[in-house]
Amino acid sequence: MAPEPLRRHSLTLDSSPASAGEASVWVRTLAMESGVPAERAADIDLCVVELVSNVVNHGYRGEPGEIALELALGLDVAVLTVIDSAPAFDPTAVPPPPSPGSLEQATIGGYGIHLVRSAAAACEYERRQGRNVFTAYFGEVASRPRLCDRRSGGVASFPHVCADGTRVDRDRRCGMDRRALGFISRCGMFRDVPWADVEAALSQCRLVEHAAGVTVLQPGPHSASVLVVVEGSLRVHLDGPDSADAFEIPCGGSVGEISVADGKPVSAWVITAEPCKLLVIGERVFLDRLLAIPRVGRNIINELADRTRRSNERIVERMRASAELKALQQELDFARRIQSNMLPAAPLLADCPDIRCHGLMRAARQVGGDFFDAIRQGPQRYFLAIGDVCNKGMPAALFMARALTILRGEAAHYDDDPAAQLARIAQRCNDQLAASNEAQLFVSMLLAIVDTATARLDYCSVGHCAPVLVPPGGRPAFLEGSRNPIAGIVPELAFGAARAAFPAGSRLLLYTDGITEAEATDGRQFGDERMLEVLEQVQEDFASFPGRLLEAIDAFAGGHPQSDDITLLLAGSR
Repeated sequence: MAPEPLRRHSLTLDSSPASAGEASVWVRTLAMESGVPAERAADIDLCVVELVSNVVNHGYRGEPGEIALELALGLDVAVLTVIDSAPAFDPTAVPPPPSPGSLEQATIGGYGIHLVRSAAAACEYERRQGRNVFTAYFGEVASRPRLCDRRSGGVASFPHVCADGTRVDRDRRCGMDRRALGFISRCGMFRDVPWADVEAALSQCRLVEHAAGVTVLQPGPHSASVLVVVEGSLRVHLDGPDSADAFEIPCGGSVGEISVADGKPVSAWVITAEPCKLLVIGERVFLDRLLAIPRVGRNIINELADRTRRSNERIVERMRASAELKALQQELDFARRIQSNMLPAAPLLADCPDIRCHGLMRAARQVGGDFFDAIRQGPQRYFLAIGDVCNKGMPAALFMARALTILRGEAAHYDDDPAAQLARIAQRCNDQLAASNEAQLFVSMLLAIVDTATARLDYCSVGHCAPVLVPPGGRPAFLEGSRNPIAGIVPELAFGAARAAFPAGSRLLLYTDGITEAEATDGRQFGDERMLEVLEQVQEDFASFPGRLLEAIDAFAGGHPQSDDITLLLAGSR
């Protein structure tokens, strides 16, 4: 049978540090396009990266130069040639690295040429016209002898278990296995331990791979194995798998030793912080083989002591954070009392025989962004206001305090025309809030002036919920007039007011959307209709309305947490 024709490709690189990565992408792309088996493609990729890196770092040594790559591909065979003009160097003449006397001596580095010779079926080198020409053959190449046995070199080989449980017995072709001495020497458990003392025990262990976010240990029965992090890192969560209180087990660290040693249940959640490779040491190997090695036991004690110190530091930090939180809560409680004192005290307008008024504000947090006010402007004239600052918490509370202070200052300037006064108050409040508002907060307001002498209501909606008017003996209805923009964002806006009749026995309800948008556990909202139903039910018992409305909202919410401030102001003429 005629030999398979090879498809030939070439690439020229400079001697920059990025050239190895470019070569890797080139090789893998060609291999995928040509249908090269994945294992052979990985071998070719390993070789081209090691060879190009060697030429860049040790051949040209930072000097400018050129590297020519030639790749001939077939389904059964592949030939990679690397050509450079660096000083003469024969990779085939480099002896395999000596077996290290201890794990600390077995560092990563110096294995590159040995890996290339192990991954390739055969290798050749010649110095041709002042250039190094290195050729590696892959696949069943009958005309080329194998220059090195893949199973030489004394490097430990671990069976490999994939995340789906599939077991694969890896030979020297796995880069992880070839570097076994390197990763073992970085593990705290095996620091300064002679390789010969642990080789037989670790040959009974296996490697497993996990994606990020996989729980490898959780509270329950005692752990049946110790996990050593070969690649990646783990997170240990003490309070729950999603808790923020966690610490890291970096590459080289281990978990599960205490549970294996004392036979007690695992007490924390251990989750992969990133894709991980873990060395799984079974309970019997750990207890009977590894703990019998004095240095291993001492290393484990040191690791646990270091972990305990870090745990103590976290406990101290948590206590400090708890103390700071307690102080912050005290400050917020103090701020809540100050904010509460800024609102008018009950009963509102108590010395005014021609009007009744009741207000209520229940913040979603310690402090809120809602407010209300009721001010007597004359013998039978009253200024009413309610507002809702966007957002919640301390920023909203500070903005609320500023808005309420401005409103009160502007409301003190009497105007014979209540509509003109309301428009002026809205405009001045908007301009002053927008003048210095880097946080881009804003407020919606409903401003009203009730004149019981003329039985008239003037009102101005500054981007706020429509007020509700209940005429004597009538049903509640929304007043839809006077729609204006919100205040605090765009200065120099014009505002308008509207007018309605307000005879004796009328009632006016001002409120914030924390009432109508209160949610139940299934996501439904309290809505306008339920609010109007409660208002209609409370006729003569005027003062009971705020409490009755809160009871209705809480019953509807069914334990769902309050998400927004709840505020109302109810006024009625006698």
